Amino acid sequence: MAKDVVGSVLVVGGGIAGMQSALDLANSGYYVYLLEKSPAIGGVMAQLDKTFPTNDCAMCIMSPILVEVGRHVNIELITYADLESVSGEPGNFTVKVKKRARSIILDRCTACGACVENCPVVQQSA
Repeated sequence: MAKDVVGSVLVVGGGIAGMQSALDLANSGYYVYLLEKSPAIGGVMAQLDKTFPTNDCAMCIMSPILVEVGRHVNIELITYADLESVSGEPGNFTVKVKKRARSIILDRCTACGACVENCPVVQQSA
């Protein structure tokens, strides 16, 4: 009896390793769901100035990967979401993902920054 194997993959974590894994899988022909708990991919490496041991610019290394992940037709980004459960068997898993509420519509976002300027949240200084 043949099992129905699904040709898609879920990569949990949108840091540098998760992004590279998603790219490698997508370039191999798999449809990849890249799940990240924060609102944006990049992880800790996006916060670094230099990398060890070469002292290279972290964003210089990561920027091309970020762009490629964002534009790849076989990668679907699921940001600001949590993995709740995994069930099934090898080759045919079902996952439950909980997306957190956002105050913008991602499909219409052009990254212009207008939402930040018009946000009603006011930060108070200490």
